[in-house]
Amino acid sequence: MLGWGQPATLLLIHDRPPAAAGPKQLRELRSVEFPLRREDLPTDAAGLPVLLRHLAGALHDPAATTPYRATLATILGRIHATAPDARLLAWAACYDDIHTLDGQPRQTRRVDAVDTDGRAYHLTHLRGEDHPLLLVNDSPDPNDIPTGSGLAALLAATTHHTPTTTCGGTA
Repeated sequence: MLGWGQPATLLLIHDRPPAAAGPKQLRELRSVEFPLRREDLPTDAAGLPVLLRHLAGALHDPAATTPYRATLATILGRIHATAPDARLLAWAACYDDIHTLDGQPRQTRRVDAVDTDGRAYHLTHLRGEDHPLLLVNDSPDPNDIPTGSGLAALLAATTHHTPTTTCGGTA
């Protein structure tokens, strides 16, 4: 939980084989934090989803030369250079929001995620509450969560640019 008013942050969630081989060969879950610049967010209410779709579009366009495209390509390249059999699992967005509960506006920290199996996750932590609320939807409409369509587009774009394994899945 960052303090209120921090820029939105994206998380690239992936896994890889553990550094030390064990008997069960469990995989390590990892994430890479990707902070967004406040000045890049559009000023309208749909700002973060619009930016996510813009980032996804830039990844699909090999001629795009945006700083984010270069950064995302570098991150993905480093992950696969370090762990060639790493697998992309999900993209998540962590951001501030205002929630109106019983008509009262309250500061809220949200984390939305979309995974490669098509599930959507929505974590809401109201300021002053002890515990966040987690909703998981196994077959969501991309518009069920505020950033869902943008995260789904980013996931599709990133998966498209991820090296494939010999069995046809993403690495």
